[in-house]
Amino acid sequence: MTHARISRRRFLWSLAAGASGAALAACAAPAAPTQPGSQTAGEEAAPPSQEPITITMHIQAGWEEAVPGMYVRRPQTFMEENPDIKIEMVPIPGAEYDTKLLTLASSGTIADTMHTSDVWTQHTRMVKLGVLRNVDENLEAAGISKDEWLPAAINTLTIDGKMYGLPKTCHPGDAYIWINEDLFNEAGIPLPEVSGVTHEQITEWAEALSQGPEDDRSVYGFVPRVVGIQGIVNGARQFGTYENNEEGTESLADNEQWRQWAGWVKSFYDRKQAATDNALPSGGADGLFLAGRVAMRPNQRFFYRRVNVGMEEVEKPFSWRVIQYPRGPEAKGWGASVDTHSVSTACKHPAEAFRFIYAMADQTFARYVAEDQGYLTARIDDLETVGDMLYPFLELQYQCMTEEEAFRQPANARGLEVETVYKNELDKLWLGEEELTPAFMQNMKAAVDEILTKPF
Repeated sequence: MTHARISRRRFLWSLAAGASGAALAACAAPAAPTQPGSQTAGEEAAPPSQEPITITMHIQAGWEEAVPGMYVRRPQTFMEENPDIKIEMVPIPGAEYDTKLLTLASSGTIADTMHTSDVWTQHTRMVKLGVLRNVDENLEAAGISKDEWLPAAINTLTIDGKMYGLPKTCHPGDAYIWINEDLFNEAGIPLPEVSGVTHEQITEWAEALSQGPEDDRSVYGFVPRVVGIQGIVNGARQFGTYENNEEGTESLADNEQWRQWAGWVKSFYDRKQAATDNALPSGGADGLFLAGRVAMRPNQRFFYRRVNVGMEEVEKPFSWRVIQYPRGPEAKGWGASVDTHSVSTACKHPAEAFRFIYAMADQTFARYVAEDQGYLTARIDDLETVGDMLYPFLELQYQCMTEEEAFRQPANARGLEVETVYKNELDKLWLGEEELTPAFMQNMKAAVDEILTKPF
């Protein structure tokens, strides 16, 4: 195979551009028309051998314990189903994961397969550097349709007309709000429906639910979650705008919809119905929600399990529910946070590696993830796969997943740098250091555009 290594020059250039942050971000499967990836056009499957072929996979250290359905149960059942293949996980500490992958690719020692994420354009960068292998021929040879997965996932993984990797998950990021039902009942507010809540209602409820003097709140009404690109982009999209133009070369952050979103978020800080992270105690707003001191808290799907477990540990447990984040009348789709399992171009057994990454995106995988984590994956048939264990949050996840659109990512794959600019600039608003004016939004757009005009 070609592209087994990245040239030193391209590698250093990539590091200078900033490797993107890795996201955490998870029934028997029906048989494919043929053995997935058993033979690809132009390639012959490995000849029979007494010794199984070893396929390695890079994941973040700790994931085998944290998400065993993904990285223990499914690999084990795959090996039972495919005794000719042995799977070995090769963990990398999370803080150095992206940079380490590029280092290993440069030296030609990268694993056969790996987890990647395109939330911060890491996956796209790896594709453009020639690290990842496209799967189109494998899918065709195995008779597997891309229609098995959500369109937003396929669109995200299709780069220059070819698809790279198979979807591990495709989730909508910060699309949910956790509600303390006890506080709603005490305030005499009817409990909201799962979806259909408006921005105006959240504003009204935050006023009624906040308790204590402004400089010493005992309960915050609504604490926004604007710590990363998922919360920022999804927030603006619900007011009817995208983050960038279609080409990913210009920010749209100076338009009226962006300003409306920023003003809505800023209002909670201005009225002291929320506090910025640096003003909160250890554990932040998530910890305060578990302690009964935050009435409404936006978050991602991982928080469902944390709240479930937390209610068994806190001194005063309370009733709670999850609703959908408000969507305006012109709302755009939730930004699709897509994680993958991909085959490297350095892999010496790509057909066998494809068989494995397909198993890490099939119905059995989806079932294990739902059982262990309470997540859905990226499959069109996720709800059918977990039909006997459905509960409202799984149904809400699927609703949001079907409303997703691919991110309008930076064309130069500098996603992490763009996120940093947005966070730094918007923090000035939340902290009261800047006023929300057209000039402020124009300056933020200009700062993002400066990143978007850099070379790959």
